[in-house]
Amino acid sequence: MMTNHSLIKILSGFAWTMLCMNNLFYFLGDPGPLFVVLALTSLELRVVISQDYVFTISICIYLNDAINLH
Repeated sequence: MMTNHSLIKILSGFAWTMLCMNNLFYFLGDPGPLFVVLALTSLELRVVISQDYVFTISICIYLNDAINLH
């Protein structure tokens, strides 16, 4: 679960380094790292939302079975 967080942190560091190494126009002229970070962040959010949905449904099913003893 921590792999995506680490990947986003590393790529954000690279994007920040590219921003600080050159002037702002270089970073705006090549927005590739920014788009990669945004794409991975949106992917991470989609994965988190789907995991939360599945775990919530699972908990509801398990609680229903525990309360209503068949």
